[in-house]
Amino acid sequence: MFESLFRGYQYLYIVKEGFTMSTVKWNGRNLIKTIAENEAAATRLYRAIASEARLGEQFFEMLAMDEEKHEKIYNALFDKFSGKMELELEASDAEYVDLLVESNVLFDDELVQKAKKIFTKSQIFDLAERAERDAILFVTELQRLYPNMAQEEMAIILKEEQAHLKKVLERKKESQPMFGRGM
Repeated sequence: MFESLFRGYQYLYIVKEGFTMSTVKWNGRNLIKTIAENEAAATRLYRAIASEARLGEQFFEMLAMDEEKHEKIYNALFDKFSGKMELELEASDAEYVDLLVESNVLFDDELVQKAKKIFTKSQIFDLAERAERDAILFVTELQRLYPNMAQEEMAIILKEEQAHLKKVLERKKESQPMFGRGM
């Protein structure tokens, strides 16, 4: 076994039964921070959309309240576990999660303002779908990497995000004209 440095990771090469696997020391602080930021951005987006009665004020306000609650949970988890988030991962796994975090696109204030004024129902539901799919992906990754971290809370959040996505997809489908739907 030997060590080398590459892209900020400390690689450990393990040879086991003729198979070489490289692992890295990886810290999930950026992952949980990104998840909390996504929840805050989704809250802002949903509140902006809720202010437009034509899009379903109560529906989007309900989503916003849930996302706000999720953000608080993630921030509390960050505060509690940020010093205990280092683990050893396969190098390719660490790179995958880092790419998810690095390529994450937040709903910035400019997009939120545009959503209030310009976007069609279909575009709004596309944004909400993307937010909910990303939330499910990120919480699933967090659970996979840290299976013992707040198991009950993570399970509840995952169920809520899945329910959000289901509701968004249902509303999106209902808002489409009949001739635009598949059979």
